[in-house]
Amino acid sequence: MPDLFTNPADGLLYNNVRATSETQLDRLEADLSIMRLMFVRAQVGLAAPRQPVAPMVGPAYAIPPIPLTFDEQHLRAMHRYLFHDVYPWAGETRQDRGFQGYKPAMNIQADHMMTYANHRRIGCDVGAISAQLHAENNLKGLSKSQFVERAAYYLDHLNHVHAFREGNGRTMQAVLMQLGHQAGYRLDFQKVYKEFNLARDTGIVGISTSVHENQTRLRYLLDAATIELPGAAAKAARHPSQARPLSAPTLEVAQLEALRELKASSQRVGIRHAQETGAPLKDANGAVIMSPLLTYVQAAVMARPPALTEQATLDELQKPYVVVAASPAAQLSDKAILLRYSQAVGQAVQAFRTQLTQQQPGVTVQQGMPLNELKGEDALPTPSTPKLQKAPEPKRRGPKLG
Repeated sequence: MPDLFTNPADGLLYNNVRATSETQLDRLEADLSIMRLMFVRAQVGLAAPRQPVAPMVGPAYAIPPIPLTFDEQHLRAMHRYLFHDVYPWAGETRQDRGFQGYKPAMNIQADHMMTYANHRRIGCDVGAISAQLHAENNLKGLSKSQFVERAAYYLDHLNHVHAFREGNGRTMQAVLMQLGHQAGYRLDFQKVYKEFNLARDTGIVGISTSVHENQTRLRYLLDAATIELPGAAAKAARHPSQARPLSAPTLEVAQLEALRELKASSQRVGIRHAQETGAPLKDANGAVIMSPLLTYVQAAVMARPPALTEQATLDELQKPYVVVAASPAAQLSDKAILLRYSQAVGQAVQAFRTQLTQQQPGVTVQQGMPLNELKGEDALPTPSTPKLQKAPEPKRRGPKLG
């Protein structure tokens, strides 16, 4: 699938700055977007900006005000403000131009890939996250430790959505600074910029079965960046009476979390399955590529999660499990990775089966063959529904994401 953000004539992202090389484009993007980010810092009471640089082309957008709801519209407005000097597509999401993208997790685990939310679901995923954040009163009424905990959680989810082709990190920093300001906190990412990418990448890869553990680096980063704002208004925003804690994620966010765990758990099983079947895990240039299992999960399940209620999907998810479980050259880690994968499939099926039964009262889901029958682990029920047509194979490699 072509990358509609990229000019085929020169291989560079469509840009307003007439860049002739990727190095030049990167430099100009950094100079102009960071200048804009400095104005957002000033908006929340941080260091004054440098002398303004005139926009290269087009209108000079105003800084988006701190919103009542941190929704997709606000994310788009912030991205457009930060990058409109550089890119004509500033404010457009990956969904607008049908771009997926992924990249190796070289700094986390060399044989893993970092994959993001399917581009078709960016709008609904951001909607689910922002609705839950709004239900928590935008994190008002929290102590610093509580705020850091929940802010790391939402930063991790927004990073996984990765709404934009480039500029996700700076957009999230700007949004988090605004979120913190209205909750009575000042976030200064300049203190921790060297650790920012590593912290968010660790959350994406999801090495641990514990979401909380995967977000540890983000919590450390936000704890170092966050201080209490002075003044009566900030103190009132932090008052415990403002807190609206949730006992559990909303159904929509629980589904997102189940899908993320399914994708994370399929990484290692997919690698082992590829080793057993001889499927390539590197391209001709030696670069890491996705395993067939991860390719299937990303293309067929992440793009259309209700497919988890269909028997054909679970049949496809079971095949690599069976191959690895029956391997005569079993590895010490096989049992652990198969158990995690089995539990992740069960969790994801349950999340979307719940939605199906809520939408169609009276529907019963037939119990089928457990995914982990060969190892005797906890049985996973499988629904019996019409067959899912096989999804087309996506490109194994794609341009980078920012």
